[in-house]
Amino acid sequence: MVLKDYLDTSKLQDLQNSFSEVAGLEAVVVGADGKRLTEGPRFRNEETDSVDIMVNGEKLGAVVIAQASDKKARDAAQLLSTMISQTAALEYMNSINSGRYSSIKEDIKKSGQLVQTINEKTGHLKGIAKKQTILSLNATIEAARSGEAGVGFAVVAKSMQDL
Repeated sequence: MVLKDYLDTSKLQDLQNSFSEVAGLEAVVVGADGKRLTEGPRFRNEETDSVDIMVNGEKLGAVVIAQASDKKARDAAQLLSTMISQTAALEYMNSINSGRYSSIKEDIKKSGQLVQTINEKTGHLKGIAKKQTILSLNATIEAARSGEAGVGFAVVAKSMQDL
């Protein structure tokens, strides 16, 4: 999972800017590869501290601040990291669920088509059953007319009617 695949970098920049204004936070957001995703102050690596951005136990990046930052800045960085993590998790779940929704929708459509086919076949079978009943009744009548000679035929007609 890559952070910039789920969060628009311009929205990420806006979020960082808002935190910078409210909390006086000088920070940048970097991806898991260490590359900057937002613009901000230039820090030397040895002078920085970071708060990881985690989604589903996977590190997607970090909020980088100056190592000499006060507690207020560290807390703001932690809060910014949490907000980014939660937003990325929501976007990730949206992408997963939209695929599931499409799959379920397609399965429901196929099920509807199968039900329609079953109904059509059932209608055909009912029609055949009605014709069979009429045919067996006609055979029974003809067997009765034939008298003694139609006794065997009457048994067959009765069996056909029972079907």
